[in-house]
Amino acid sequence: MSLLSENMFSKFLKLLKGIIKNYPKKHLLSILTGLVLLVSISFISKANFNSQPAQIDISLEIPLDSLKEEDVQERIEFLINKEAVIKNNDSLYSILKRLGIHENNIFQIINSENSRLLSKIKVDKKIELSINQNNEIVSLNYIKDFKSGVQAQKKEGTYQIKEYQLKTEKFKVFKKVKINDSLYIDGLKQGLPDSVIMDLVYIFGWDIDFNLDIRQGDSYSLIYEEVFVNGEKVIDGDILIAEFSNLGKKHIAIRYKLKSGDSEYFSPNGRNVKKAFLRSPLKFNYISSRYNLKRKHPIFHQIKAHTGVDYAAGKGTPVRATGDGTIVHSSVKGGYGNLVEIKHTEDYSTRYAHLDRISPRITLGKKVRQADIIGYVGRTGTATGYHLHYEFRVNGKHTNPLKVKLPNAKPINSSEKEKYDLHSKIILDELKNYQNLTL
Repeated sequence: MSLLSENMFSKFLKLLKGIIKNYPKKHLLSILTGLVLLVSISFISKANFNSQPAQIDISLEIPLDSLKEEDVQERIEFLINKEAVIKNNDSLYSILKRLGIHENNIFQIINSENSRLLSKIKVDKKIELSINQNNEIVSLNYIKDFKSGVQAQKKEGTYQIKEYQLKTEKFKVFKKVKINDSLYIDGLKQGLPDSVIMDLVYIFGWDIDFNLDIRQGDSYSLIYEEVFVNGEKVIDGDILIAEFSNLGKKHIAIRYKLKSGDSEYFSPNGRNVKKAFLRSPLKFNYISSRYNLKRKHPIFHQIKAHTGVDYAAGKGTPVRATGDGTIVHSSVKGGYGNLVEIKHTEDYSTRYAHLDRISPRITLGKKVRQADIIGYVGRTGTATGYHLHYEFRVNGKHTNPLKVKLPNAKPINSSEKEKYDLHSKIILDELKNYQNLTL
């Protein structure tokens, strides 16, 4: 800086000092404030600001343990579903333990109010669980059948246990089938469920031997129920009425609920469809040799009376008792091979021969019920192939089991006959109306 400039700057400072010294302080404060504002505005105008708003990085992860429970408004819980079928000697404790539930949680359910509803669980029924990430039960469902059960729901730290009953609806379905290929195949072609066809075979199994008696041109028609729960079909229900035309003869069975609460099938006049004996000791097979007292024996090649019916079947096919009775023979007997003989009454007895093995429960003097499994198809004794030889004896004499007239079970009780007759007429008229519509 030059000397002249220094002198001028010195004089300016002296002048400014004099002004400040002699100037009123109130006015001086206002001037200084104004100067500060001017300097601030000048600085802000020269600053370089980004016009875009600041962005928050939402990709950052916040540790869950840094959140306080009261700050969490909504909590998402992932549930895992498990299920178990109840086995022999199972208890609620053993089932839950098998599914990996901790003992403390099991005892919490067992000690809950109404836990007695879960104490009478039955074999082959199902238990379903929903558990959380801590392996704690959120809900438990014991399914009694398709429409009812028991549910345990965790609420506010405890389990609320109650029975439930789902809303069910039943709808009637009519089907008419003419047999061209087989009872089973033609039924499926008409849309009949497998279970309904099997029910039909069971209902008429006392009057018709489905292994032998079915012929092309036979027919059957029926009304059965479909059961819906909450608008969805869950099961094919019972046959309400069925008519089977076989070998020119009509068989009719009507379902009726008795005062006892049991349901049975009766003919239109109240005769019980059940008989003391089943027509066939096997369910799904065919007869290879009919009753014939003058046939040629396949091994001895001579005329030898064949006093029964041979049912050809695979090795190990279950053989069932055709009627209630007592075991009077259960061992090897000459050409019969392994033989079981049942005495049903003073008049009736049956024999089951060539068995591969006899059921271990079938011993001398043992009581059996109709349809109990007594043994398994084999080829022991003088047998050419796997089959069952079945004999039906009346008063000790061989009788053709395919033609013998079987004794009936008890007819409908006289006290219920009037009510049954009305029911029978209504359901028969309904079946006829459907049949007429399909002519």
